[in-house]
Order: sequence, then C-alpha cells, then structure tokens
Amino acid sequence: MIIDFSQYSRIPSLPTVAVEVLRLFHDSNSSNEQLVSVIRKDPAMVMKLLKAANSAKYAVRGEITDLNRAVMIMGRSAAAPLVLSFSLAKQSMEVSAHQAHYKKFWTRSFVQATASEVIAAHFGSAAFRAECYTTSILSGLGKLAMLKAEPDKYLNCLARSASEGIPLPRVEQEVFGFNHSKLSSMLLQQMGLPDRCHVAIRGINDNQIMPAKGRDTDHPLLEVTRLANAIASLICDVTPGIALVQLEESLAAIKFPTQMTAQQIVESVRDHLEASAQLFDINPDQLPSASDLLEEALDQLSRLADMASESNPAQMIPVELLEENGRLKRRVADLLHVSRIDSLTGLCNRAYLLQELAERAALHRVRGLSLGIAVIDIDHFKKINDTFGHQAGDVALKAVAETLRDALRDTDIIGRYGGEEFVAILEDSNAAGLAVVGERLRSKVEKTVVTFEGRIIPLTVSVGLVEGAVTGPEQRFGELLFGAADAAMYRAKNSGRNCFVVDSILQDEDGARSLERSRSMPHPEPALR
Repeated sequence: MIIDFSQYSRIPSLPTVAVEVLRLFHDSNSSNEQLVSVIRKDPAMVMKLLKAANSAKYAVRGEITDLNRAVMIMGRSAAAPLVLSFSLAKQSMEVSAHQAHYKKFWTRSFVQATASEVIAAHFGSAAFRAECYTTSILSGLGKLAMLKAEPDKYLNCLARSASEGIPLPRVEQEVFGFNHSKLSSMLLQQMGLPDRCHVAIRGINDNQIMPAKGRDTDHPLLEVTRLANAIASLICDVTPGIALVQLEESLAAIKFPTQMTAQQIVESVRDHLEASAQLFDINPDQLPSASDLLEEALDQLSRLADMASESNPAQMIPVELLEENGRLKRRVADLLHVSRIDSLTGLCNRAYLLQELAERAALHRVRGLSLGIAVIDIDHFKKINDTFGHQAGDVALKAVAETLRDALRDTDIIGRYGGEEFVAILEDSNAAGLAVVGERLRSKVEKTVVTFEGRIIPLTVSVGLVEGAVTGPEQRFGELLFGAADAAMYRAKNSGRNCFVVDSILQDEDGARSLERSRSMPHPEPALR
C-alpha cells in the first residue's frame, strides 16, 4: 500500500528560535556566540535558561545573570536540548482542542529524553548525552502530526490502546499503515536532523533496523533510544507488562560499563525526573515509584502467563509477547521466575509469599477451612557468620531452605522472608497438626549436617506456628496470622531456642487474639566451634 505522507507534514510548528538552535546544535562549525545570538531573540527563553543555569544541578557560586556565561557553564550540548525542551513544554500548555493529549505527549517525551540522558551518561561524552536527549525529545512528533491531520481517527487509536491494553504503535500500524515513530523519522529527516538520529527514532518500533556495522560502540544511539523508549513506556503507557519485557530485552542489547538492573535504571531516571521536573512544569508526584512500576508490570505479565495456560491462548496474549509458535516468550517466564524466587535459596521470595498468603486466605474462606502459617528462624545465625564467615552463612541458608522444602507437603508453600527467617503457608491446618509440623521442621534441621571448609556448622531453628479460620479482609487476616506466628517464634527463642510454639487465632466480640495451644521443650543446642 502506497501512503501519502504529505497530509501529515503539518505538525504544530516549533518556534523559529527552537528550529534554528536545533540546526546549530548539529552544525559542527557553529559557535557558542551564534547559539547565544539566536536564543536572545526569545526573552522568555533567556529567562528559562538562566533559571536552569542557577539550579542546583550546576552548583555555581553566585547568581548567573548573563546568557553568555550560562551557556558557557552548561555547555552547548546541554543548552541546545534545553531550548528545544522549553519550546515543546510551552507548546503543550497552549489552549487548544487537544491540549490534554499534547500535555501527555510532552510528558512522555520528557520522560524518554531524561531516560536517554541518564543512559547516555554511562558512556561519558557530554555531546553524546545531548544527542540522545534531542533524539528522544523529538521522537514523539509523529503523534502530534497524526492528531493534527486526522484527529478523530487518532483519538480512536488512543482510546482503543487504553481500553484493550494494546501498544499504541501496533494500533497506529493497523489503522494508518505506519506508526508514529516512522512518521517522526520522516518529518525530522525533512527538517535536516542527521541520519543517525532519525534512523534511531524509526528503529524504536522497527526491529529490522540494526546497529550499523563498524559503528562506534562507545556511542550506541539506537540502543540508547530503544531502552529510553521502553522506560518511558513503563512509566507513562498503558501496557507496563509489555514495556518491561522490551526494557529487559533492550537492557540486554546495550553494553553498560557496569552492570545495571531494570530497577536500578528506572530508579535513576525517576530521581532525575524529580530533580528537573520543576523547570518543565511536570509534577513528579504523578509518576509512580520504580518498585510500584515494576510490580504492576509483573502483575500484568503474571495474568498474561495464566491466560497462556488456557486453551487457544494466542487470541488473548499480545503479539509482542508471542514467539512464532504462539507460546509466551521465554523472557516473560524468566521475568516471572525472577520476580517470585529468592536468588540465594531458590525458595519463594517475600513479595510472592505475601501474595500467596492473601490468595490462600481467600480460598480457605470459601472452603471453610483453617489456614496455618509457620515462621522459622535460624538460631544464632549472627554467630555462624562471625565464626565461619558470610560465605558459610550462605551455605547454611541454602541447607536449611532445602531441608524445610523437603519436610513440607507439596500443597504447602515455603519461602525466605528475609535474612535468616523463613515462612511456610500450611493448608487445612489445626493446632494438633501444627505441633507435628513444628517438631518435624525442628528435628530435621537439627539433623542436617552442613560443612564448610572441613568444619561442621551446627544448625537449629526456633519455630512459631499459628492457625485460624479466615475472617475479615484476606490481606488483613494474613497480616494478623503472620504477626501471631512471628510472636510465637520469638517466644520459642526466649524459651531456649531449638523448639516450637503453636498458637491459634480466636475471633470474638473483643476482636482477634491468639491462644497458645502447645509448646515443645527446648532441645540442647550444639556448640559453635
């Protein structure tokens, strides 16, 4: 299909100053004096740049009141992108029929540009950081052009993306025959943006575009732009699960000087957004924290993984997450595994334990059964670390984890809550049964033989176990159950360690309370040598 792009060439025009500054920025023969003379034509822009130069970011002694000095301190590589950003920010504030959408487009562009700058900072060059920032801040111009040319058609795309949870570029491709990244690339090529910049923009949503052979690997513009777009999508778009997969794939494709995790880089971007948001009329409080963003994304992936286990899943799973054979990408499974598993012990982690506790509580309420929980703490763990070293402590944690897992039923869940503390969720429990479980866990750990560098590490645990009928909100009941089991575990500690205490949760008109049902006598503890 041949597409006539001429009707999409009428984007909301950038101010003359911004266009001229953009040209000078990419002209290696231009000078700071030329840049300053152009900026002076816009007094409001001058005030904005002076405010930026006096911000905490540059930490300059004394107030800067001269534009020449401001540009010299910031450097042309920072001043030019700021001019462009201020122009776009001002444009998003102007009253128009689609002002709310302009504001959203600008916010996302600002987030992506900030992410680009943060990522590019790992590669050293100030000029490269500025080029990455400029490329990303302009990458969404195609959205403005599509909205201006065919507003009703594009508004329907936005609504469908939001309601069906489909990435916007795919909806655009279906409706228009191209996506906004391709249109942005074409428009910016016409404006004289260097090839490497507009090609990087096109490559955001076109996996056929590959890094050029023999390119400068110290300045990976395409990879930075793709990763920055994935971060912006995670923060701003309606498909966080897909964005997280794309973020992880983009992260794997870029060679940072030091290893970075998704959470580390999102947190860094979030911090930079807070630092510079005031300059651009962005409210950082409206942007979720890194941990909340990743949790929401993983929740969405978990739901999609559940769908994939049903019949004919390909009709329900976004194509971005499917392999050619219709199965969920292996990367999704890997992400879900990492999000649920404690890396040291291989058991469930704290977040997944708490999620399962609420879900098991809901299930036991329906069934009318009591739910049990055990809190298990390794005795004298600090002494183990002090006596044998922290590597020995890790060996001990792994050994206890394996012993606890083998001692429980397949229907029970065991996980590491943190440090040397483990938690088991015990289905269909009663006080007598918990006493049996408590003694089994205690005795099996005591009999576990662990050696480190030829020395035996003696291990014992203190166990608190609680059961009760589910009442009230599931999450609140789970917190109550865990709190009672934790308190029972500390009573076992105070009784001499290497023992267990069993409680029941009782509900009456005075509320919930725990009642001790049984307690084992403390067993002799082997000495640390």
